[in-house]
This record gives sequence, C-alpha cells and structure tokens, in this order.
Amino acid sequence: MISQFIAGLALGYSLAVPPGPMNALIAAHSVRSFRYGFAVGAGAMTADFIFMLLTLALYDALLAFAGARYMFPFYLLGAGLLLYLAYAIARAKPPEERREGGAASGALRSYLTGLGLGLANPYQLGWWLTVGLSSISQFGALWAIGLFSAIATWITSFPAAVRAGWRLNKGATWLAIKAFSAATLAAFGAYFAYSAALALLR
Repeated sequence: MISQFIAGLALGYSLAVPPGPMNALIAAHSVRSFRYGFAVGAGAMTADFIFMLLTLALYDALLAFAGARYMFPFYLLGAGLLLYLAYAIARAKPPEERREGGAASGALRSYLTGLGLGLANPYQLGWWLTVGLSSISQFGALWAIGLFSAIATWITSFPAAVRAGWRLNKGATWLAIKAFSAATLAAFGAYFAYSAALALLR
C-alpha cells in the first residue's frame, strides 16, 4: 500500500506540476489573491476526479472486453505523452504575470473557470486515458489517495509560491518547478515505455 501511495503521489505531481494552461491560469489568478488561485486549482482537481471515475469505468469495460493485453497501446501512448511533455517543459519559458479583471472577481467564478478549463483541457483528458489508465493497471486504485494528495498540496503551495516567492526570485522558483517537472515526466515516460516493451513481448 505504501508503494502504491508513493506511486500515486509522484504521478499526481506529474499531472499537477507541469506548466501549461491550467498552471498559467492559477498563477494569473494568484497574482490577485491566494484564494482565487486556490479556487482555480480546486476546479481543476474536480475535473481530475471526474476523469478518474470515467477512467475506472473504461478500465473495467476494456478488461472485460479484451483482457490484460489491451494495455500495450496505453503504455505506449502514456510514455509518448510524458516524454513529449518532459521535452516541452525543458524548453518552456515562465508564464507571464498579469492582473485579472472580472474573470477573477470571486472564488466561485475562479473555481468554475478552473473546472471548465480542466474538463476541456486535452492534456488532462489525455493523461487520464493514457497514464491514468496505465497506472490503474500497474498500481491498482489505491494510488488515487496519493494522487489527489499531491494535487491538493500543489494547488495550495503553488498559489502561495506565486504570492510570496515568485516576486522575490522568479528565476529560481521557475527553475525548480521546471527541473522537477521534466525529471518526473521523463522518469515515468521511460517506465511506461519499458512496460509497453514487456507487454509487446508477452
């Protein structure tokens, strides 16, 4: 159980930490208020929970239909997605700080904005259909506790970092986020590529 929790924790950070439209939105709202930034992240986490339920339903359906061998393409797609994102993050520039107007006028509006973007975000949907589905097969459903623990700590700490540390030392903060994101994604990408190779050889 501990290993599943740790795997879920690491995968949760691989989902939450990488810079992209969601973290750019969290950063933009956090410039005005920690509460607004947190609300955006909570909306995104709700979208992840919805995707997880759909993934669990898809996992059961695919397992009943095709057996364990169906996992090969998902391992392969998950590996490709993670390795591509690791490369993209390594080349990425920090998001621009900007002040929000009416879009961040309240925590509820920020929450709904995060939820809407999360449900429409191809990265989140792609993550759950590839990496998420592969992880359910590899680690079981118990990693979900670690997964959502990681997301919850990120949507709390990232807005706080934007409010406090971003203005003090923007370069160092961005470098730390970038290094951790790229390393985590590359490691899991390699792991799922290895899993795909094993599945193909069976």
